[in-house]
Amino acid sequence: MKDVDTSPLSEVVKAFDGKLTGSDRSILSVILNDPEQSVFLSATQLAEEAQVHASTVVRLARKLGFQGYPELRDRLRTEVKPGVALSQRSQQRMVSIEQGSNLSALIESEIEALHALQKSISQTQINAAAERLANANTIHIVGRGGAAPLTVHLDRRLRRNGYTTNVALNMQRRDLAEKFMGLRKGDAVIFFAFQAPESLPAGYAGLIAHTARIGAHSILICDSTGLTARPRPDITLMVNRPDEGVMQLRTGPMVLCEALAMTLAHKNPERAVDGLEALEILRTNLLNDKD
Repeated sequence: MKDVDTSPLSEVVKAFDGKLTGSDRSILSVILNDPEQSVFLSATQLAEEAQVHASTVVRLARKLGFQGYPELRDRLRTEVKPGVALSQRSQQRMVSIEQGSNLSALIESEIEALHALQKSISQTQINAAAERLANANTIHIVGRGGAAPLTVHLDRRLRRNGYTTNVALNMQRRDLAEKFMGLRKGDAVIFFAFQAPESLPAGYAGLIAHTARIGAHSILICDSTGLTARPRPDITLMVNRPDEGVMQLRTGPMVLCEALAMTLAHKNPERAVDGLEALEILRTNLLNDKD
Protein backbone atom coordinates (compact mmCIF):
# COMPACT_ATOMS: atom_id res chain seq x y z
CA MET A 1 0.00 0.00 0.00
CA LYS A 2 1.36 3.41 -0.98
CA ASP A 3 2.28 5.69 1.91
CA VAL A 4 0.23 8.87 1.99
CA ASP A 5 2.27 12.05 1.94
CA THR A 6 0.65 14.48 4.36
CA SER A 7 2.99 17.40 3.67
CA PRO A 8 1.30 20.79 3.11
CA LEU A 9 0.69 21.53 -0.56
CA SER A 10 3.16 24.42 -0.41
CA GLU A 11 5.88 21.98 0.69
CA VAL A 12 4.94 19.55 -2.10
CA VAL A 13 5.39 22.35 -4.65
CA LYS A 14 8.62 23.52 -3.04
CA ALA A 15 10.11 20.02 -3.13
CA PHE A 16 9.03 19.32 -6.72
CA ASP A 17 12.13 19.17 -8.93
CA GLY A 18 10.39 18.63 -12.26
CA LYS A 19 9.50 21.23 -14.85
CA LEU A 20 6.65 23.65 -14.16
CA THR A 21 5.17 25.25 -17.26
CA GLY A 22 3.75 28.76 -17.37
CA SER A 23 0.27 27.27 -17.13
CA ASP A 24 1.31 25.20 -14.11
CA ARG A 25 2.59 28.31 -12.36
CA SER A 26 -0.62 30.19 -13.13
CA ILE A 27 -2.69 27.42 -11.55
CA LEU A 28 -0.50 27.21 -8.47
CA SER A 29 -0.55 30.97 -8.08
CA VAL A 30 -4.36 30.89 -7.86
CA ILE A 31 -4.29 28.03 -5.35
CA LEU A 32 -1.48 29.22 -3.11
CA ASN A 33 -2.42 32.90 -3.01
CA ASP A 34 -6.09 32.23 -2.24
CA PRO A 35 -6.46 28.72 -0.82
CA GLU A 36 -9.76 29.41 0.97
CA GLN A 37 -11.44 30.13 -2.35
CA SER A 38 -9.62 27.43 -4.28
CA VAL A 39 -10.93 24.56 -2.14
CA PHE A 40 -14.41 25.20 -3.56
CA LEU A 41 -13.35 25.28 -7.22
CA SER A 42 -13.79 22.41 -9.63
CA ALA A 43 -11.00 21.67 -12.10
CA THR A 44 -12.93 23.62 -14.75
CA GLN A 45 -13.48 26.62 -12.46
CA LEU A 46 -9.84 26.64 -11.38
CA ALA A 47 -8.79 26.49 -15.02
CA GLU A 48 -10.98 29.51 -15.78
CA GLU A 49 -9.41 31.45 -12.89
CA ALA A 50 -5.91 30.59 -14.13
CA GLN A 51 -6.89 31.07 -17.80
CA VAL A 52 -5.71 27.60 -18.80
CA HIS A 53 -7.40 24.42 -20.08
CA ALA A 54 -9.06 22.11 -17.52
CA SER A 55 -6.90 19.18 -18.62
CA THR A 56 -3.83 21.18 -17.53
CA VAL A 57 -5.17 21.24 -13.96
CA VAL A 58 -5.47 17.45 -13.96
CA ARG A 59 -1.98 16.98 -15.45
CA LEU A 60 -0.48 19.29 -12.84
CA ALA A 61 -2.09 17.35 -9.98
CA ARG A 62 -0.63 14.11 -11.31
CA LYS A 63 2.73 15.76 -11.94
CA LEU A 64 2.87 16.71 -8.25
CA GLY A 65 2.18 13.11 -7.20
CA PHE A 66 -1.59 13.15 -6.67
CA GLN A 67 -3.94 10.67 -8.32
CA GLY A 68 -5.92 13.57 -9.73
CA TYR A 69 -7.24 17.02 -8.97
CA PRO A 70 -9.79 15.84 -6.35
CA GLU A 71 -6.95 14.43 -4.24
CA LEU A 72 -4.98 17.66 -4.55
CA ARG A 73 -8.04 19.66 -3.51
CA ASP A 74 -8.64 17.32 -0.56
CA ARG A 75 -5.09 17.99 0.60
CA LEU A 76 -5.70 21.71 0.37
CA ARG A 77 -8.94 21.39 2.34
CA THR A 78 -7.06 19.93 5.29
CA GLU A 79 -4.92 23.07 5.45
CA VAL A 80 -7.48 25.88 5.29
CA LYS A 81 -10.11 27.11 7.71
CA PRO A 82 -13.42 25.28 7.13
CA GLY A 83 -16.68 26.99 6.32
CA VAL A 84 -15.39 29.75 4.05
CA ALA A 85 -17.70 29.91 1.03
CA LEU A 86 -17.14 31.80 -2.20
CA SER A 87 -19.95 34.20 -1.35
CA GLN A 88 -18.30 34.86 2.00
CA ARG A 89 -15.01 35.57 0.25
CA SER A 90 -16.72 38.07 -2.02
CA GLN A 91 -18.36 39.65 1.01
CA GLN A 92 -14.96 39.86 2.69
CA ARG A 93 -13.63 41.77 -0.29
CA MET A 94 -16.57 44.15 -0.14
CA VAL A 95 -16.01 44.74 3.57
CA SER A 96 -12.35 45.45 2.92
CA ILE A 97 -13.28 48.05 0.33
CA GLU A 98 -15.86 49.64 2.61
CA GLN A 99 -13.40 49.74 5.49
CA GLY A 100 -10.58 50.99 3.36
CA SER A 101 -10.98 54.47 4.83
CA ASN A 102 -11.36 53.06 8.36
CA LEU A 103 -7.97 53.62 9.96
CA SER A 104 -8.54 51.20 12.84
CA ALA A 105 -9.56 48.36 10.54
CA LEU A 106 -6.58 48.99 8.28
CA ILE A 107 -4.18 49.01 11.24
CA GLU A 108 -5.60 45.70 12.50
CA SER A 109 -5.15 44.19 9.06
CA GLU A 110 -1.53 45.29 8.89
CA ILE A 111 -0.81 44.03 12.42
CA GLU A 112 -1.98 40.59 11.31
CA ALA A 113 0.24 40.85 8.24
CA LEU A 114 3.26 41.64 10.42
CA HIS A 115 2.49 38.69 12.69
CA ALA A 116 2.45 36.49 9.57
CA LEU A 117 5.86 37.89 8.58
CA GLN A 118 7.31 36.97 11.97
CA LYS A 119 6.08 33.39 11.55
CA SER A 120 7.28 32.89 7.98
CA ILE A 121 10.70 34.58 7.98
CA SER A 122 13.47 34.07 10.55
CA GLN A 123 16.45 36.24 11.32
CA THR A 124 18.60 33.29 10.27
CA GLN A 125 17.16 33.50 6.75
CA ILE A 126 17.74 37.27 6.67
CA ASN A 127 21.31 36.76 7.86
CA ALA A 128 21.94 34.24 5.07
CA ALA A 129 20.70 36.72 2.46
CA ALA A 130 22.70 39.56 4.01
CA GLU A 131 25.83 37.42 3.93
CA ARG A 132 25.58 37.14 0.16
CA LEU A 133 24.89 40.85 -0.25
CA ALA A 134 27.63 42.06 2.09
CA ASN A 135 30.55 41.18 -0.17
CA ALA A 136 28.91 42.05 -3.49
CA ASN A 137 30.56 44.71 -5.61
CA THR A 138 27.14 45.58 -7.02
CA ILE A 139 23.66 44.65 -5.81
CA HIS A 140 21.24 44.40 -8.73
CA ILE A 141 17.52 44.85 -7.96
CA VAL A 142 14.87 43.64 -10.41
CA GLY A 143 11.21 44.57 -10.00
CA ARG A 144 8.04 44.76 -12.03
CA GLY A 145 4.59 46.32 -11.66
CA GLY A 146 3.40 46.46 -8.06
CA ALA A 147 6.91 45.74 -6.76
CA ALA A 148 8.07 49.20 -7.87
CA PRO A 149 7.76 50.84 -4.40
CA LEU A 150 9.75 48.01 -2.82
CA THR A 151 12.40 48.22 -5.53
CA VAL A 152 12.83 51.97 -5.07
CA HIS A 153 12.85 51.73 -1.27
CA LEU A 154 15.44 48.94 -1.08
CA ASP A 155 17.64 50.68 -3.64
CA ARG A 156 17.65 53.86 -1.55
CA ARG A 157 18.39 52.02 1.70
CA LEU A 158 21.28 50.09 0.17
CA ARG A 159 22.84 53.18 -1.38
CA ARG A 160 22.63 54.99 1.97
CA ASN A 161 24.50 52.03 3.49
CA GLY A 162 27.32 52.56 1.01
CA TYR A 163 26.48 49.83 -1.51
CA THR A 164 26.56 50.21 -5.27
CA THR A 165 23.24 49.26 -6.84
CA ASN A 166 21.86 48.67 -10.31
CA VAL A 167 18.06 48.89 -10.64
CA ALA A 168 16.04 47.26 -13.43
CA LEU A 169 12.38 48.24 -13.13
CA ASN A 170 9.70 47.16 -15.65
CA MET A 171 12.26 46.21 -18.28
CA GLN A 172 11.77 43.87 -21.22
CA ARG A 173 14.30 41.20 -22.17
CA ARG A 174 16.36 43.26 -24.62
CA ASP A 175 16.79 46.18 -22.21
CA LEU A 176 17.38 43.82 -19.29
CA ALA A 177 20.26 42.18 -21.16
CA GLU A 178 21.97 45.54 -21.62
CA LYS A 179 21.32 46.44 -17.98
CA PHE A 180 23.07 43.29 -16.76
CA MET A 181 26.13 43.38 -18.98
CA GLY A 182 28.08 44.52 -15.90
CA LEU A 183 27.04 41.57 -13.70
CA ARG A 184 30.18 40.01 -12.22
CA LYS A 185 31.20 37.07 -10.06
CA GLY A 186 30.29 37.74 -6.43
CA ASP A 187 27.58 40.27 -7.28
CA ALA A 188 24.04 39.72 -6.01
CA VAL A 189 20.68 39.97 -7.77
CA ILE A 190 17.43 40.57 -5.84
CA PHE A 191 14.14 39.74 -7.55
CA PHE A 192 10.60 40.65 -6.42
CA ALA A 193 7.47 38.63 -7.29
CA PHE A 194 3.93 38.89 -5.90
CA GLN A 195 0.42 37.61 -6.71
CA ALA A 196 1.07 35.92 -10.06
CA PRO A 197 3.87 34.27 -12.09
CA GLU A 198 3.66 37.22 -14.49
CA SER A 199 5.04 39.43 -11.70
CA LEU A 200 8.43 37.81 -12.22
CA PRO A 201 10.52 39.98 -14.54
CA ALA A 202 10.65 39.16 -18.22
CA GLY A 203 13.63 36.90 -18.82
CA TYR A 204 13.74 35.66 -15.22
CA ALA A 205 14.81 32.10 -16.08
CA GLY A 206 17.60 33.27 -18.37
CA LEU A 207 18.82 35.82 -15.84
CA ILE A 208 18.88 33.24 -13.03
CA ALA A 209 20.88 30.89 -15.25
CA HIS A 210 23.30 33.69 -16.21
CA THR A 211 23.70 34.67 -12.55
CA ALA A 212 24.59 31.11 -11.54
CA ARG A 213 26.91 30.63 -14.53
CA ILE A 214 29.14 33.58 -13.65
CA GLY A 215 29.13 32.92 -9.90
CA ALA A 216 26.81 35.70 -8.69
CA HIS A 217 24.10 35.22 -6.04
CA SER A 218 20.32 35.32 -6.49
CA ILE A 219 17.66 36.22 -3.90
CA LEU A 220 13.89 36.19 -4.43
CA ILE A 221 11.56 38.22 -2.17
CA CYS A 222 8.01 37.01 -2.77
CA ASP A 223 4.68 35.61 -1.62
CA SER A 224 3.53 32.06 -2.48
CA THR A 225 4.23 32.86 -6.13
CA GLY A 226 7.88 32.24 -5.36
CA LEU A 227 7.25 28.53 -4.77
CA THR A 228 6.63 28.09 -8.49
CA ALA A 229 9.67 30.05 -9.67
CA ARG A 230 11.96 27.94 -11.84
CA PRO A 231 14.91 27.88 -11.90
CA ARG A 232 15.09 28.35 -8.13
CA PRO A 233 17.18 31.24 -6.78
CA ASP A 234 19.90 30.68 -4.17
CA ILE A 235 17.66 32.09 -1.44
CA THR A 236 13.90 32.61 -1.28
CA LEU A 237 12.44 34.98 1.32
CA MET A 238 8.72 34.27 1.20
CA VAL A 239 6.08 36.08 3.23
CA ASN A 240 2.29 35.85 2.95
CA ARG A 241 -0.37 37.93 4.59
CA PRO A 242 -3.48 36.18 6.00
CA ASP A 243 -5.78 38.13 3.66
CA GLU A 244 -3.60 37.85 0.56
CA GLY A 245 -6.58 37.07 -1.64
CA VAL A 246 -8.32 40.25 -0.47
CA MET A 247 -5.70 42.87 0.41
CA GLN A 248 -2.60 43.51 -1.66
CA LEU A 249 -0.66 45.90 0.54
CA ARG A 250 3.05 45.19 0.85
CA THR A 251 3.63 46.00 4.53
CA GLY A 252 5.30 42.66 5.27
CA PRO A 253 7.74 42.75 2.32
CA MET A 254 8.55 46.41 3.08
CA VAL A 255 9.49 45.50 6.66
CA LEU A 256 11.49 42.56 5.33
CA CYS A 257 13.46 44.89 3.05
CA GLU A 258 14.10 47.21 5.98
CA ALA A 259 15.29 44.30 8.13
CA LEU A 260 17.62 43.19 5.35
CA ALA A 261 19.12 46.69 5.04
CA MET A 262 19.52 47.02 8.81
CA THR A 263 21.19 43.61 9.04
CA LEU A 264 23.65 44.67 6.34
CA ALA A 265 24.42 47.88 8.25
CA HIS A 266 25.00 45.85 11.42
CA LYS A 267 27.37 43.49 9.61
CA ASN A 268 29.47 46.37 8.27
CA PRO A 269 28.82 49.50 10.38
CA GLU A 270 31.89 51.30 9.06
CA ARG A 271 30.63 51.05 5.52
CA ALA A 272 27.18 52.25 6.57
CA VAL A 273 28.63 55.25 8.42
CA ASP A 274 30.90 56.11 5.48
CA GLY A 275 27.91 55.94 3.14
CA LEU A 276 25.81 58.27 5.29
CA GLU A 277 28.71 60.72 5.73
CA ALA A 278 29.34 60.77 1.98
CA LEU A 279 25.64 61.47 1.45
CA GLU A 280 25.67 64.37 3.91
CA ILE A 281 28.76 65.87 2.29
CA LEU A 282 27.18 65.68 -1.14
CA ARG A 283 23.94 67.20 0.16
CA THR A 284 25.84 70.05 1.78
CA ASN A 285 27.77 70.74 -1.41
CA LEU A 286 24.57 70.77 -3.46
CA LEU A 287 22.77 73.08 -1.01
CA ASN A 288 25.72 75.48 -0.98
CA ASP A 289 25.92 75.56 -4.76
CA LYS A 290 24.81 79.08 -5.75
CA ASP A 291 24.56 78.48 -9.50
